[in-house]
Amino acid sequence: MRNLYIALGISVLSGSVWANDQAIAEHCRGEWPSDREMYAYCVDEQRKAVRSLAKYSGAIRSHCESEWNTNYEMVLHCIKEQQASQGAVARAPKDEIATRCAREWPNEYDMQEHCAKERRTAKDNVERNYSGPLRRSCERQWGTEYEMVEHCIEEGGQ
Repeated sequence: MRNLYIALGISVLSGSVWANDQAIAEHCRGEWPSDREMYAYCVDEQRKAVRSLAKYSGAIRSHCESEWNTNYEMVLHCIKEQQASQGAVARAPKDEIATRCAREWPNEYDMQEHCAKERRTAKDNVERNYSGPLRRSCERQWGTEYEMVEHCIEEGGQ
């Protein structure tokens, strides 16, 4: 029975490796159709990325795989970028801006980080440079979308 499990495991693993090799070959052929040297380099780099991907699982990996499909180098790059942004988001203030950006960009930590940074910059600018009824009117209209509050003020409430 143990030998059967081992044989099944090897069969599944070799099928997975074959599927990756097929996807890698198709990807690299598409990238380098007439350059054999670059094709070979591409295949080697994609295989390295597949081996590295074995260390990752979860929502970030799933998101990156859906975004980059069989470009394994980009899947790996995406995972590393998302993890770095996830750390930055975790260290950032937990405020209405962070909550709204997280709701707008679930599982896309790079976009959450960018969203919060842009909104905080616009909020600081609005608070530092504007006051009065126009500001209050634009804030009522746009809430925590401070880039839009700022734009509204600059356009005279339009």
